[in-house]
Amino acid sequence: MKIVRDPKLCHGCRACELMCSFHHRRAIYPEFSSIRILRDNATGNISWTLERTCDECKGEVQRFCERYCLYKAIKGVVA
Repeated sequence: MKIVRDPKLCHGCRACELMCSFHHRRAIYPEFSSIRILRDNATGNISWTLERTCDECKGEVQRFCERYCLYKAIKGVVA
């Protein structure tokens, strides 16, 4: 399974990044997230990266990034 982001739906709210850190640490620490969201306020461009530390929320019912994405911009797809 591969995690993908639909850039047309993503608003750069960072909910996925925060919930990813919660999965890893059971606390909100964005520096421990496997997802990095950068938003250029001047242009509105949003960049999204998924680091190798992603374990696809092993042990959880659903991936936190997908579950808590307010805009349904994150999906798991079969690679």
